[in-house]
Amino acid sequence: MEGALPFFIEATISGLMAGVMYSLVALGFVLIFKASGIFNFAQGVLALFAGLTLVGLMDKLGLPAWLAIIATIGVMIVLAWLIERLVLQHLVNQDPIILFMSTIGLAYVLEGLGDLMWGADVKVLDIGLPQGASDWLLDNFNLYVEKLEVVAAVTAADRRPTRAKATTNSPSR
Repeated sequence: MEGALPFFIEATISGLMAGVMYSLVALGFVLIFKASGIFNFAQGVLALFAGLTLVGLMDKLGLPAWLAIIATIGVMIVLAWLIERLVLQHLVNQDPIILFMSTIGLAYVLEGLGDLMWGADVKVLDIGLPQGASDWLLDNFNLYVEKLEVVAAVTAADRRPTRAKATTNSPSR
């Protein structure tokens, strides 16, 4: 019973951190849907393809991380243009279910293309992000919380001040 409270706190923190990640994914889906009117099921696979390209450029071509990131951005711009020209442009004014199903098919094609280009083995992406347990939380409170989760949550936090809308109840003169 003695270790129950630290485990509860650890599980709560990890659950909140996972919730932040899921909310970011949901926010991505909402932004794409609001901008295009299409529920893009291939969104996650596009991120996977970008990650595979980044790792492939760093490992197989030996590019430094900063150059591989720039090259990956270029590859993804070209890929997005090709997807728009070859797939989505021909589906304008179609039923939403057709657009949705086409993004599912696109997801499968991109996943297979990524496997063909960069291989299907597990890859390690090392661009300097912290890994392992947070030393401070582990040493002081005996809580295991991933450093990467903390960095992602802090990065995702909206630190912009909110402005209240000015409302006036008096008639203008």
